[in-house]
Amino acid sequence: MKLIVLTWFGLVGFLLGVEPPLADLGKQIFLDTALSNPPGQGCISCHSPKAAFADPRRVSPGAMKGRMGRRNAPSLMYAALIPPQRLEDTYDENGELEYIVEGGLFLDGRAHDLLDQVRHPFFDKNEMNIADEEELAGKLRKRDYGKEFEGLGDKEVNEKAFEALVAFLREPLFRPFNARIDEYWAGNKEALSLSERRGLDVFQTSGGCATCHLTGVASWPKPLLTDSGFDNLGAPAIGKIDPGLGGITGKTGELGQFKVPSLRNVALTAPYLHNGSIQTLKEVMEFYNKRDLEPERWGVTNYPGTVNHEDMGNLELTDQEVDDLVALMDAFTDRTLVGIPEGRIFPEVPPGVPTTEERKAFFIPKRRHDLTAPRRPGAE
Repeated sequence: MKLIVLTWFGLVGFLLGVEPPLADLGKQIFLDTALSNPPGQGCISCHSPKAAFADPRRVSPGAMKGRMGRRNAPSLMYAALIPPQRLEDTYDENGELEYIVEGGLFLDGRAHDLLDQVRHPFFDKNEMNIADEEELAGKLRKRDYGKEFEGLGDKEVNEKAFEALVAFLREPLFRPFNARIDEYWAGNKEALSLSERRGLDVFQTSGGCATCHLTGVASWPKPLLTDSGFDNLGAPAIGKIDPGLGGITGKTGELGQFKVPSLRNVALTAPYLHNGSIQTLKEVMEFYNKRDLEPERWGVTNYPGTVNHEDMGNLELTDQEVDDLVALMDAFTDRTLVGIPEGRIFPEVPPGVPTTEERKAFFIPKRRHDLTAPRRPGAE
């Protein structure tokens, strides 16, 4: 006799004839390592809860032995809060109007939104290596949760699986906002140490960090510590040359640009930069501070012509200011990730975090832009 284990929601749904919550299905798919080809890799393989759902390895190995990714897998914490891709109007150094890319997913911005993003790893030969839609649908139907796809065609099966993953990533456990910095901003000035408070001052002033890692409210009612834009930091070259955003848009000025990450839980997500080329936060701060003064220390970079020299590279920060910035990064760590209870895979949700239903308005899909189209008014 087969033993069937149901979650509380699943049991209620079973008794009432109601479909279990979509997020619960997404959780099961997230944990499933039998879908890849060959079996052995799933979402959880490259997004560890103890590393803020990032990968502590420089790049992630694929399901197929010998195949590797080319970028450091980013954190999934707060990923569902990143706004969809958009073109933001601004002015270049000559005072002419131009449009820059903001929002979207993946480090090169190739996914319009989270629903677009969750599809890719299944079919990437360097990740889960599934051949096509038909193979994925067949695998999903054979799983313990396969009954959720009864009566659906291949495309509908896969779409439901993708939507379920998005629903799971929108759950409160991925957006607790319960770091010490949140307590500080809520009025508890003792939540930060003296060094961290000094670091926050540098972060918002001479360090210029808050220019891209916004401490104000933008697309969400609380700070996400990113502007969701793209930049070329001049990362040390390692592995294959990676054009980043410019490889998607075909625009020379965007070669080597990668998404500005949220700094929430950054202390848990080493190694750093898009290619995992820097191992510690201390070195990251030193890199931002002295990159242009000590180029031999970090070596060559790909696409030097698009490196940002205006906002970083020679910040003239003292050793104490660098140390204070490093200290501040710990204050961005969610308490729920620090103490995941023994025997649990995922962190608990702290009281008071709004449900997905309560925040539903923030998840409305936005219009897609063609990133390869001309962006200057009248441009060909």
